[in-house]
Amino acid sequence: MKRTRPPLLVRGALIPLWTWASVAALLALTVYSTWNSQQLEEKIKSAKERATALLQQHHDLEAELERTRRESVILTDPASVKIALAPQDPHAPPLEARWHAKLGIVLTGQKVPAPSGNLVLQLWLIPKTPGGKPIPSLALRPDAKGKFDLLVANPPELMEQTKALAVTEEPEGGSQVPTTPVRWVGDIS
Repeated sequence: MKRTRPPLLVRGALIPLWTWASVAALLALTVYSTWNSQQLEEKIKSAKERATALLQQHHDLEAELERTRRESVILTDPASVKIALAPQDPHAPPLEARWHAKLGIVLTGQKVPAPSGNLVLQLWLIPKTPGGKPIPSLALRPDAKGKFDLLVANPPELMEQTKALAVTEEPEGGSQVPTTPVRWVGDIS
């Protein structure tokens, strides 16, 4: 039998072309996989952000629907007490409140002039107790068309303990005590 000798490897011999091609293909595949992975991560992040925004929008719409339902019950229920708030300025439109003993107060007005600067309109509950201090409630600015729609879901006082409702202009965020003269006032019958 004849012995075959393994080929001699000579120093500095060239690496076969197929090895370079394999390395290049592996490198290209790695770069593509990394890029593709980053693209998928960005799409997942974007999808999560959109899902979070849609979920928040859904919660906001549910809250607005519940608010609207509550307002409509207060405005239409015969058990609600109607309170007319007369303006102190003869050029200002009147406001109207409906107070439902269990559901709260809805204060509305049309073509209500917006307070100047950063002021808002704040509702006050005037107690029947002699010398009682006005109890602050919520504050709101009319919209651009002058529509004023304020829902006080949980008034701090019972209707039986309240003599009147009043509205003043206060700094944004409201005040703990009235800082301006009363703009509207209405006695509770």
